[in-house]
Amino acid sequence: MKQTASSFDEILNRNKDIVFNLLFRLTGDYHLSEDLFQETFLKVYSGLSRFKGGSELTTWIYRIALNVFKDHVRKKNMDPLYGYESKQLDKLNSTDYMTPEKQFVYNIEKDRIQKKINALKNSLKIPVVLHYIEGFTVRQISAVTGRTGTDIKVSLHRARKLLKKGWNDSK
Repeated sequence: MKQTASSFDEILNRNKDIVFNLLFRLTGDYHLSEDLFQETFLKVYSGLSRFKGGSELTTWIYRIALNVFKDHVRKKNMDPLYGYESKQLDKLNSTDYMTPEKQFVYNIEKDRIQKKINALKNSLKIPVVLHYIEGFTVRQISAVTGRTGTDIKVSLHRARKLLKKGWNDSK
């Protein structure tokens, strides 16, 4: 793909929201997500001329974002259990149409769900975020992560069991 500033701007504009949301869902930290987002698109820009079209451009960008996230966790020797900034998620998911009571309950439940997802190890968290939050199919997750479809299905099943158990235990 021939790299020009205008084609990169178009790619950035088309993919910025989905990439940022993915990174935010994986980290739970708005500012860290911004940093990882910038690193992701620096890598996209520098690698764009080498993109051969063997997969969809979005799939390639998602893979870069996931690798940036994994590299960050590895480099920092971090525990993948990140904090959570509910104020930032609230900006991303407006609930203006709800009554104050419904919004309060919604926010509590959303916080609980996000904390449970953040507590999953990355091999389970990534498929959960991609499938249930971003709406990816098993095939698309497989293309992004390089894992087999069967492995993705098993991870989703295990994650559902852990999330259900954690949900029931915390009530």
